[in-house]
Amino acid sequence: MSSNDGQQAAPTAPEELYRRFRHRTKKSLGQHFLIDAQVLHEIVTLADVRPDDPILEIGPGCGTLTLVLLQRGAVVEAVELDRRAVQFLKKELEPHFSLTVHPGSALDVDLEEIFSSTPIPWKVVANLPYNVASKVLFRLFEYREHIDEMTLMFQREVADRIVAEPGDSDYGALTLMSRLYSQVHMPMTLPAGAFVPPPKVRSAIVQFRLIEGTRIDDPTLRKTFEKVVKAAFQHRRKTLANGLKGLSIEKEAVESALESMGLKPKIRPQKLAFEEFLELTRCLVDGGEI
Repeated sequence: MSSNDGQQAAPTAPEELYRRFRHRTKKSLGQHFLIDAQVLHEIVTLADVRPDDPILEIGPGCGTLTLVLLQRGAVVEAVELDRRAVQFLKKELEPHFSLTVHPGSALDVDLEEIFSSTPIPWKVVANLPYNVASKVLFRLFEYREHIDEMTLMFQREVADRIVAEPGDSDYGALTLMSRLYSQVHMPMTLPAGAFVPPPKVRSAIVQFRLIEGTRIDDPTLRKTFEKVVKAAFQHRRKTLANGLKGLSIEKEAVESALESMGLKPKIRPQKLAFEEFLELTRCLVDGGEI
């Protein structure tokens, strides 16, 4: 204890931080806390966190990852929904480190205000809340001009969908939309034993290197591409031509476009690479089909 104000000394290890917090855990939020110090340090090392790096963290919980980020000298802006966790972080970490905790949901908080606080390219390092992970990811893509890299933890099944290749069973809209904005890879998986309590689902880290702009410069073409991709995978078992009927595109027009690209007219959407989806979109636009 400090002799001046009775303030508790800063925690030095993730396990210590969890011990201080555990009686505040809310079962209703389905919280699983990553407390394995070796895994936490691996994640921060993968993110290449350096002194004074501005970091956005989403869903810090009791702050085990936050602590390791701060110990590397990062300046962390954390967004947390659980009010108990917010109060805990403000008491245990804010007084000792370069940390600001923003109460609220990552889907609603003013991210523009946070990112605009510094012109230096940001990194996002987070164990995303699994129930809204995809929604949070797409919201982060909206602020891509501020972000250099993202090192994010997902449920393994979602991570597999993000990094899938054409022909994989997991390949789909999430794969293609991630490719639209970034280069992705999955550098590590996490054992359930690294968490308290151990989750029933598997977890993995996915890294995103944001590209300048997007892979489609024309905003109108980009929006059309997004419509085509989402419609194509809405009914995965259908052929691509049948799947695009939802956009009021004639089946024959899609098959004709595919044939002109040297592809089979009955091909399924998971067989097309990003560039082929883009070429198909251009063909449909040029043909006045969409």
